[in-house]
Amino acid sequence: MKRIFFVSLMAGLFAFGISHADDHKAIHEKMMETGGQKADERIELKLPDAMKVMQKKMMRSHMDTVGEITLAIANNDLSKAAAIAKGLGWTPEEEARCNMVSEMTGEKEFLGLGMAVHKSADELAQAAASGDMEKALVNLSKLIKNCNACHERFRH
Repeated sequence: MKRIFFVSLMAGLFAFGISHADDHKAIHEKMMETGGQKADERIELKLPDAMKVMQKKMMRSHMDTVGEITLAIANNDLSKAAAIAKGLGWTPEEEARCNMVSEMTGEKEFLGLGMAVHKSADELAQAAASGDMEKALVNLSKLIKNCNACHERFRH
């Protein structure tokens, strides 16, 4: 019995190794088609490690919020989507946080990008609260694009 288990385990690991090697080869070939490995040219936000951890946690929380908004819209519950989006909106607290990061890092553009994210959440909340599904979806897309614009520009 032990021998059968061991042989099965080894066969599985061997098959996984072949499969992993094939995946790695395909990924490498795809990377080379696009010009090979490239350096990350985004601007590094020079923050203390504890702040980086806090900020990354906050970004993941924002992504969870976007997921909740998306689900509410998919369920045609625009009032719920509006309430959730309003919680992600531009507030004095968000302004203080974005401004603090901007000042600490010397990256003035960070404030504007952060403001764009949170103000697009406000626009989404308004559209959803008014019952305009199409406009809510357009503003959801705008919110995601604004999030991505910041991540395209900056990294930790």
